[in-house]
Amino acid sequence: MREFAHINATTIEEAVSFLRECKGKARPIAGGTDLLGQMKDEILHKYPEAIVNIKTIPDLDHIREDNDTLKIGALSKLHDIATNPTVKATYTALAEAAQRAASPHIREMGTIGGNICQSNRCWYYWSPDNRFPCLRKGGKVCYAVAGENRDLHSIFGAVRIVTPSCSSNCPADTDTASYLSKIRDGELLEAAKILLDFNPLAAITGRVCPHFCERKCNRGEFDEPISIRSIERFLGDYIVENARQLIRPPEVESEKSVAIIGSGPAGLSAAYYLRRSGHRVTVFEKMEEPGGWLTYGIAPYRLPKSIVKKQINVLEGSGIQLKLGVAVDKDTRIKELMESFDAVFLACGAQRERTLGIEGEKLIISGLEFLKGFNSGAKEAPGRQVAVIGGGNSSLEVARVLLRMGAEAVIVYRRSEAEMPAMREEIEKAKEEGLKLDFLAQPVGVFKREGKTVLRCVRMKLRDLDDTGRPRPVPIEDTEFTTEFDVVIKAIGADQDTSYMPAEFLDETGAGQLKIDLSKYCLGKNLFAGGDFVTGQATVVEAIAAGRKAAVSIDRYLRGKATEAQNKEEKTLSLPEEFNSSCLKKMGRVKIPERSISERMKSMDVEDVLDLGMGDTQMEANRCFNCGCVAVNSSDIAPALIALDAKIKTTERVVEAKEFFEAGVDKTTVLADHEIVTEIQIPKPKDGTRSKFIKFAPRKSIDFPIVNCATVIEREEGVVKTARICLNAVYNIPYRVIEAEESIIGKPIDESTAECAANAAVTHACPLMKNAHKIQISKTLVKRTILACM
Repeated sequence: MREFAHINATTIEEAVSFLRECKGKARPIAGGTDLLGQMKDEILHKYPEAIVNIKTIPDLDHIREDNDTLKIGALSKLHDIATNPTVKATYTALAEAAQRAASPHIREMGTIGGNICQSNRCWYYWSPDNRFPCLRKGGKVCYAVAGENRDLHSIFGAVRIVTPSCSSNCPADTDTASYLSKIRDGELLEAAKILLDFNPLAAITGRVCPHFCERKCNRGEFDEPISIRSIERFLGDYIVENARQLIRPPEVESEKSVAIIGSGPAGLSAAYYLRRSGHRVTVFEKMEEPGGWLTYGIAPYRLPKSIVKKQINVLEGSGIQLKLGVAVDKDTRIKELMESFDAVFLACGAQRERTLGIEGEKLIISGLEFLKGFNSGAKEAPGRQVAVIGGGNSSLEVARVLLRMGAEAVIVYRRSEAEMPAMREEIEKAKEEGLKLDFLAQPVGVFKREGKTVLRCVRMKLRDLDDTGRPRPVPIEDTEFTTEFDVVIKAIGADQDTSYMPAEFLDETGAGQLKIDLSKYCLGKNLFAGGDFVTGQATVVEAIAAGRKAAVSIDRYLRGKATEAQNKEEKTLSLPEEFNSSCLKKMGRVKIPERSISERMKSMDVEDVLDLGMGDTQMEANRCFNCGCVAVNSSDIAPALIALDAKIKTTERVVEAKEFFEAGVDKTTVLADHEIVTEIQIPKPKDGTRSKFIKFAPRKSIDFPIVNCATVIEREEGVVKTARICLNAVYNIPYRVIEAEESIIGKPIDESTAECAANAAVTHACPLMKNAHKIQISKTLVKRTILACM
């Protein structure tokens, strides 16, 4: 074992004080039957620097009745509880649970407080040397879901321990797993509502998003990632077609007004969320058509203009006003808007194309202007042989449009294909369509010769990583070469144009940089900004996310609340995340229908990729692991305390036993790092009440339960008046089976009643591939404990 400090506390106050000072780096210990084993085998991903022994604190091992309440000190040994006459006679289920916990030797050491605070059980979690950084240790994967999942795993679904990888890698933080769950159940309206909470333009992102979510999908380690973008497209189209049910004017108006400059993805996103919050929203757009880059920068074979128009029409239906052909490009105009509106949001996009800084650059055509012209109606190629400088999505967009115009296009890129920031599928499609790529070539000059545009380049080699995490290209001496083209186009990205911004909102360097609090999207006073106008050219989904987060800050400002920084928060829920066990079988992702190369090249306007149908969408959604933890709570004492309606007293509060247990990273209870259990309090059962605990384990002693069950039944005049039935080792936390309880109220206890309750107990069971046997065990224990209460 590693070294650690060891403190023998003499009082509760001393123990709490030390734990608080250590700020989560110390752990309390009583019997030590769980923690010391974890430390010895290097199971914990965070090794405690100190251990606070609370067993040296006096007067915490009492067992006594006081005013119709059984009070048990947290340090009371399991053996003493199991053999106590009062507990055996009146609180039978607890005595039986204590008697079945572990071995006689451990019962002599183990305490009731330690038993209810023990770690979850899962082979992967308990593997020595922390070989599996699972969800319960702050990792991103539950290894048991698709691995070995037998006795010590849940049959009632998973628990969301941390934000799933698909969500944490989505700039919009979309709760993908939740809306996929609704699609699996056929609840499209509910799925749409979840998606709208994160992204109001799903019909668009479902077509053009680089789907960061799919790249990190845990399913990819099993077979293939889920086709999230295709599912999002299906659901986005559903939202547009069913907008009257989903996107309506707000029920309550705030009487506050917001001006939004720019109708690109950031502006439209902010407009939707601000309007949903009840504010009057007016969007100003300098072009004749709304949509910004969505309309003028993306080719219709990827994003049809009809989709953009429908999506914007839907937003207008909620009461958002659009003012087209209105340029806000003077600082006086911005100040006027700040006076006329309660808040102003700048979502002007990235309008200033980056420069190469090479000789003759004026001879190069702007990629932004080329795409704008194409999307405004120009269909003729500017030349037969065209070079496109760049390796991002914009350069691919330009090149693929040129190919459809009949030109011969060549991408000139200074790194290799592996470093291209463009989406992989777009690169592959472009190559299929005839695009040539010249890698490791750095343009250094351009000049005219006999009517041709000559591009002068040098060859590059890749060295150490730069700030972007990609290999840094450096020139190779004596490798300069020239190539003739009809036209050279650059598409190397764009930055914001702040030339018209009031000086007070720019930094003091004179470089035209915005003086903005990025955590709040606030420039000062009532002026906010976001999207590409702040970051420079980014993806559509990043702009949408910025628009939503800015809308939150603006809404708080308008309501007079403090504008707080917005950070991602890890989600810790103890609610079941259900999935169909068929997702645990290896199966490839659904084949996305696409047009053939010949069909693609014939049209500028026909969409390359086709829709999934409802059947394929549900099938693909059903592949989702739901990425929750399927470990189980294996305390024998826990279900007995819940069935007996106990309360747990700590150094901070008194918690009902049913609320005490929680699944989280390094957590099985609601206890804070400095909080200690001091006493268990159990109300005396009413007359006519009997209780029973049964544990099923491979061996009578030592083993943790495969399933255990505690039942407490109060009868009156021969029928059940109240019932509390709790299973454990079947889920992340003790699992109270309400359906079984309700099924026996008002009925006599007999074989038929107990059988019905047993079936009701597993109503929501969704076992893994290898532990369906636990369903029958659970039914048997529920039935037997009920019959034992006759």
